[in-house]
Amino acid sequence: MDPAIVDSPEFGLLWKIPFNSKEQFYAKPLIYTPSGGKQLVFLASSQNYIRTLDAATGAIINSRQVQTPFLQADIGCTDIPNTIGITGTPVISGDIVYFFAKTYIPNYRQAGATGYYNGVYYFYAVDINTLQDVSGFPILIDGTVAQNDPLKYFIGGVILQRPSLTLINNVVYGGFGGHCDLFNYTGMVIGVNTQTAKVVSAFAMESGSFAKHDVYNVNGGGGEAGIWMSGMGLASDGNRVFAVTGNGLGHQNNGVPATGRSGLQTLDEVIVNLGVDPSTGLLSLTDYFEPYDYQNMDAGDRDLGSGGIALLDPNSFSGTGVARIGVTAGKNGKIYIVNADNLGGYRLGVGQTDGIVQTIVTNQAVFGGIGSYPLEGGYIYLTPVGNTTSAYQLGHDGSGAPIFTWVGQTNEASAGRVGCGVPTITTFQGQSGTAILWLTDVDAGLRAWHAVPQNGVLKTINLPQTNGLNKFQRPAFGDGRVYVTDSNGNLYCMGSPVSLPLNCTSPVQFGNVALGTSANRTVNCTANIPITKVLGATVGDTHFQVSNSSFPTGALAKGQSFSFPVTWNLTNVVVTDAQNASFGNTQPGVKSTALTLFTTNGVTGYSSQFPIGLTGTEVSNTAFLTLSPLTVDFGGLVLSNTTSPTITSSFVLSNAGLANMTILGYAWTTTLDNSSSYTNSTPDSSGTYSMGIGFSSSSLPAVGSTISPGQSLSIPATFTAVNGTGTYGGFFYVWTDGGSEYITLSASASTAPIAQLTISTSEGGWLPPSNTLMDFGNVLVGNSSTLQIRICNIGGSVLTITKSKPPEQSQLTATAPGVDLHEGQLVPVGTCATGGVIFQPTIEPPDQPDQTINDTWTLNTDDLSFGIHVVQITGTVVDRKLGPLLPDGTPRFRYLGCYQDGTNGRLLPTANNNGATNENGLCQTECMNGGSIFAGTATSPTPTGPTAVPGNVNFTLLGCYNEPSGVRALPTLALANDSMTVELCLSTCWNYQYAGVEYARECWCGQTLNAGSTNQSLSHCTMTCKGDSSEYCGNGGYLDLYMKNPPVTSTTTSTASSTSAANTTTTTASATNSTTTTASTTNSTTAATSTANATMTTTSVTNSSTSITSATNGTTTMTSTDSTTTASVTNSSTSITSATNGTTTMTSTDSTITASVTNSTTTATSTTDSGISSTSTTSTSTTGTSTTSTSTTSSTTTSTVPSSSSSLTSTSTTSSAAAVYTGPPVVVPGNVNFTLFSGASAGCVHEPSSVRALPNLYAADTMTIEICLSYAWNYQFAGVEYGRECWYGDTLNAGAFIASSQTSCNMACKGNASEFCGAGSFFRNGRQHHSDNYLDNYVRKLHYDHLYNHLYDHFCDHSCDYFYDYFYNHFYNHFYNHFYNHSYDYFYDYFYNHSYDYFYNHFYNHSYDHFHKHFYNNFYNNFQVLRDTNPQCRTR
Repeated sequence: MDPAIVDSPEFGLLWKIPFNSKEQFYAKPLIYTPSGGKQLVFLASSQNYIRTLDAATGAIINSRQVQTPFLQADIGCTDIPNTIGITGTPVISGDIVYFFAKTYIPNYRQAGATGYYNGVYYFYAVDINTLQDVSGFPILIDGTVAQNDPLKYFIGGVILQRPSLTLINNVVYGGFGGHCDLFNYTGMVIGVNTQTAKVVSAFAMESGSFAKHDVYNVNGGGGEAGIWMSGMGLASDGNRVFAVTGNGLGHQNNGVPATGRSGLQTLDEVIVNLGVDPSTGLLSLTDYFEPYDYQNMDAGDRDLGSGGIALLDPNSFSGTGVARIGVTAGKNGKIYIVNADNLGGYRLGVGQTDGIVQTIVTNQAVFGGIGSYPLEGGYIYLTPVGNTTSAYQLGHDGSGAPIFTWVGQTNEASAGRVGCGVPTITTFQGQSGTAILWLTDVDAGLRAWHAVPQNGVLKTINLPQTNGLNKFQRPAFGDGRVYVTDSNGNLYCMGSPVSLPLNCTSPVQFGNVALGTSANRTVNCTANIPITKVLGATVGDTHFQVSNSSFPTGALAKGQSFSFPVTWNLTNVVVTDAQNASFGNTQPGVKSTALTLFTTNGVTGYSSQFPIGLTGTEVSNTAFLTLSPLTVDFGGLVLSNTTSPTITSSFVLSNAGLANMTILGYAWTTTLDNSSSYTNSTPDSSGTYSMGIGFSSSSLPAVGSTISPGQSLSIPATFTAVNGTGTYGGFFYVWTDGGSEYITLSASASTAPIAQLTISTSEGGWLPPSNTLMDFGNVLVGNSSTLQIRICNIGGSVLTITKSKPPEQSQLTATAPGVDLHEGQLVPVGTCATGGVIFQPTIEPPDQPDQTINDTWTLNTDDLSFGIHVVQITGTVVDRKLGPLLPDGTPRFRYLGCYQDGTNGRLLPTANNNGATNENGLCQTECMNGGSIFAGTATSPTPTGPTAVPGNVNFTLLGCYNEPSGVRALPTLALANDSMTVELCLSTCWNYQYAGVEYARECWCGQTLNAGSTNQSLSHCTMTCKGDSSEYCGNGGYLDLYMKNPPVTSTTTSTASSTSAANTTTTTASATNSTTTTASTTNSTTAATSTANATMTTTSVTNSSTSITSATNGTTTMTSTDSTTTASVTNSSTSITSATNGTTTMTSTDSTITASVTNSTTTATSTTDSGISSTSTTSTSTTGTSTTSTSTTSSTTTSTVPSSSSSLTSTSTTSSAAAVYTGPPVVVPGNVNFTLFSGASAGCVHEPSSVRALPNLYAADTMTIEICLSYAWNYQFAGVEYGRECWYGDTLNAGAFIASSQTSCNMACKGNASEFCGAGSFFRNGRQHHSDNYLDNYVRKLHYDHLYNHLYDHFCDHSCDYFYDYFYNHFYNHFYNHFYNHSYDYFYDYFYNHSYDYFYNHFYNHSYDHFHKHFYNNFYNNFQVLRDTNPQCRTR
């Protein structure tokens, strides 16, 4: 790849190819030229597809799906979404492609076609020319037993083949790890002989007695230590294989130093060297390195194996005692430089630390591994999550040992989430000065830079924009083209157009050129086409010079050649030692730039520009000091109470001149200004130089020593937090006869991070950290609920999220998976990071059982005390309930599915043609009333061609509406899929005012319609629905728009007095099919049918398909009006007749309740299929004494049922008046539950001298006798005192005695001045109190145990719908004001504290939702009022 072309306008996107929906490519593209063929791109996907494409054009040559892919839903890990097929990059040899593919064998280990336990891996060998299997392949890998432990074995369903494959001799080796560390897996390396088609090696990373065989010895034997390496390949330099492993469980090494040849059996968090038997391919442990703090890494989930190992070119990367260098970096923020021939074992370094070549502390997590460039001194590159890509240059210390030093970085930071790929370096024909650094980014797409930094910066190369690329990708290259795949499954090809007008020498090499001199080179060009004129040239660096007069002046024929000179002129260049100068030639070194020729072509279709690369090395004839990097940042040091840690970094001291350079001295200072005070640096007795406060080095060359021309020394330096926590910094100077330079030193020290995880509540608060259950509770289909997970850093240094596996189900998913709380995310001190989870039950057919959805979010951080947190997430999908209900509130009919009528008649024999009013609830009710146990809805007849659906019971078609310019007609895109129908859209938008279908597959909803959208001709909406070609679903830019039908409104008038009437008048009306109205009037009680459903959605099935529901537990028939309701239950023992403001009789096998209020007039019944809105005005005043009570009620109701051809409206109105009691306060005798305490003082009781007569208190300025008795309903005694206090308990203190006179209790109630509420007087060591006390020994048995059960069984079980509609519409405001304002504290304190266990056990387990919504909240207080004022209720 020529940087002069890549970094020019001639480099662009050649083609882009999409593939299947949700298909992704984790295996990298491979570029291969078969023998005698053209260059191909080989692709292998997560859906188990393999393909070959023409590398030049992108044309697909062959395609094949080798197996059904494994489903991500079966594994529970979201690292790879949707499907898991071929995820490790294949290897190609001799026109044969080798790879592993994950799939299923149905009923293999468990019943069923899928499931993780039926998951398996096959090993394939296919001919790249045909994609057909090679004879003897594929072979099954599952069941293979590990060669080093018979208790470890291969189960493909619980492991993942992620690393790229490696071919050694005739054996292909693949590494296997886990899925999010789920299941009891074991990491393995599998070797398959390509000649015999047999597994020849299976080496387990955890084996032996330390490998946790006692931990559920299933799913592969256990131990973990997976090999995944972010997709990097297993490294090899001959007959050995290198890999890096992740977290494990064995921990055989436990503080005692061990060599790498010690035969470690628990190979977690290691770099491992496996020897290869050249004759058999069998693997065996040769060497390993395990970090001294690996157990902490395991605890913090800081995988060493998140990045693979790179074996560096030994021809460039070596040093004293180190012939071959390996490099790796992982989640723990360290770069490990190891000797590949002696990895380092465990704790073999100074102070039992790591005995390796070098450790570079970055405190930045790395996924994806290390890239390298062997020329121009040798560089390695890495990209921490969310940070810039850094370059480290190879140097050597005074003894010649290799040391890497940070020398530069990119200006651009990588994505702030896991997934950036391995840095990849290319050159043009292996020439120095042509290196390009490439990086795949999950957000920014493909990026590139010139690989050698200039003044600490890698210069950006602008590339054509792509989408965010798939995670851990690596670009592939061939014939000047680069190939990448994005996260949407597209394949990109970028390159330079083949239609270049010239073929010229490039790059032009100038070699070494000394400052003060110049050099000339000649560029030779040949015309590829007829060229009218060479117009001229431009050069990126003005020190490279070319004259336009040297170009040909006339036309050039095809094939004609010409030459021109280029000069690198350094004659007048003066190099200064100014730090941070922006111009590129301030220091000697390799310099590169581009020269661009411009032409006028004689033919069309060819580029008018041609780039040429110019490169050379600038040198100094005298000694020249350079220090790099300009800033040595040691990063942060985490302090503890038990250790005194240090951080080691390095800088490079070089002589860039052609003469010897002598060291003159060293000094340091803390400031850079005129008042700076310098401290000379001299070695102490151990040879260590101070470089500033906290900084030191023992490797500086001695003063007076000589540095040879071109020699570079890497100087290790150490930071120690000598002053504890805080920020450290300074400037270190070096004086030589080749100039003086300084470097900036910086570091910090802090305490460890501390992570705190909390989960939000639905009210906006946060649960305590000990509660890690995220419970959404019940959520109705079509609705959604969002909760948050929060991780706060309450420690002293930055916190890193090391593991994050969010939920990604369709109905339960993280709101931004891979973005919020992502792996590698940093949480600064004193801040919090959050991640949302949304529970969004999708619309489904009604009347289905509630369904619980569960998932988890697995999290860990580098807080060593935090550990892996698995947040359990749960929510219950509550379906819409249509039609009759069972006593427990569940639908009597259950949805069975979509059925098709047979050829010999209808599936169900009885038809009820309800026309446009038909919907599932009405159908179920009619079928139940008719004694049927099945009910189904169907459309008939089927249209002969596409039609505009007129609507359903909830919505009516308005017409074809246009989309306004720049905005949407309706704001919410609720659904878009290829199953779209009008019915599906109307069901989806059931709680919106408008619904619209557009572009055949889109459903839009909204409460308002944009004013710019107007009704157009229906001829514009002619696209048929994707899910039903017989219906129209809008068009591009046009919607078939539907508006919700007007609701039923009702107003009722009734009058009740204490005078009874012999007759009740009832009017019954019904509307059928919106066209017929029937009314009848009698002088006796009449039953009228009524069905009311607050919200209903019509489900329609075309082509004579029928939706079937089944009734259980018998069949129920219910009829009701506003005055008299009759309900009958078939196959049951209970019948109910109820009247509102009339006479109600309830009968059952064990009791009868009768309540009567006479002289009742009621008007109207209605049958509605969707929202019923009700307007009611009720005015009531009640006053009374112990002997008198008067009550009058007035209200007005109007009921209207809209239809296409008629409407029914009935209205009646009465007026009323109420008497008001104005007398003095009275003693209230009690209520149905409590009786005034007996005695001469009429219930006035004296408090004991030192204790309370009753132990429990509720106090409020709204206190009345009724409130207190209501509050104490579950206790034996209640008393009011001091006007505002309510005392209660099950026993009366023996010291309490009856007051001598009733007049002692003479304080009026704060909430009702017409009632007495005790009295109060005060004295020291005992306050004399008087209270009105009330007693009823039957309160709990009669009221609670008996009456409640009776009421619940008869009222809630059989009349819930009627009760809810009537009570909620008529008494909600009264209930809310009364209960919330007056009884909230009572409810919370008393009910929660005193009746929780009983309530929980009885109501929650049996009837919580039903009771809480319909009985307790809506009926309790008003039922007491009815009970207290009705003698018959009191009797019961």
